[in-house]
Amino acid sequence: MKNIKRTLLAGVSGALMIANAHAAAIHIDRAYHPFVFIDTVLNTPGKPAVVKPGDFSIAVIPDTQYYLAQAQLGGNFDMFKAQIAWIQKNQVKENIAYVAHMGDITEHGDNPVTARSEWYLAKTALYGLENPVSIPYGLAVGNHDQHPSQYPVKGTTNFYNKYFGVPHFEGRPYYGGHYGNNNDSHYDLFSSGGVDFIVLFLEYDVFNEDQAGMYAWANEILTKNTARKAIVVSHSILHFNPVKGSNESPAPFNSSGKAIYEALKGNANLFMMLCGHVGDNGEGYRTDVYNGHTIKTFLNDYQSRPNGGNGLMRLYKFSVKKNELSVKTFSAYTNENETDGDSQFTVPLF
Repeated sequence: MKNIKRTLLAGVSGALMIANAHAAAIHIDRAYHPFVFIDTVLNTPGKPAVVKPGDFSIAVIPDTQYYLAQAQLGGNFDMFKAQIAWIQKNQVKENIAYVAHMGDITEHGDNPVTARSEWYLAKTALYGLENPVSIPYGLAVGNHDQHPSQYPVKGTTNFYNKYFGVPHFEGRPYYGGHYGNNNDSHYDLFSSGGVDFIVLFLEYDVFNEDQAGMYAWANEILTKNTARKAIVVSHSILHFNPVKGSNESPAPFNSSGKAIYEALKGNANLFMMLCGHVGDNGEGYRTDVYNGHTIKTFLNDYQSRPNGGNGLMRLYKFSVKKNELSVKTFSAYTNENETDGDSQFTVPLF
């Protein structure tokens, strides 16, 4: 690993422009974000993961906060490491093209008492997606990754940007660009199964500190990439299903999800949204149709389950040929599968 320090200075008058050699991001001034200096850790990635033609998968890691904090609900770091190790081991077998984390990577964000230890563990686990093989991945910023929690503008995300900032990802073939003066909202590009995709991450903003600017940026990025099928990832979009173990009744949008859906539904390339945040049952699914195109939204978050999640995660298998999207829920730590109606199911892809 090669560590190089770069100083980023956030100006009060507007966003700091950071050049991206792979794709020119659209920058929209956002409200002043109170961080001053960030030392961004760089890591030279290994050889790119090979993705074969045909069916492929996306691995989804839900809230990992209890694996890093003070053993809340019995969670431990081995569960997080097991998720990453499973992806490394099964990348070829499952033809994993991309990995998405749903946010709440840590429990206490930039809290000075815990930040160094929690973020060190987080980067230790997640950098396993970069070496020895580089598997494209992106991270949502959840409310627990902000300090104080819930506030994307008044709060800080210094440690997130220390380990997962713009300079860490820029120049990688899958990295597309970012919003504003940091990497809290960003997007990635990849192609698999004969289809081009864009994965767009939106920072948690339940109190609407910066929704207008953030969603305007998101719409411009999606409009710029109309030829790519779009997946939006944000920490909080859905509540859990009304009937546990079943997708028969649609999960309701929460306030963040409703705002995201209403802001972005006009993009005909948007077909999928992913989220975490809501524990308890922790699984939800709904479909919405707008101007003839269908948007499928999935919730998975297991932090309220035994052992703070017990290593549960998901694999989404894409079959373009069959027009099918299959969901598998399992624990990388215990090797158990969940097979009830809202944990293992298949829906139309496009």
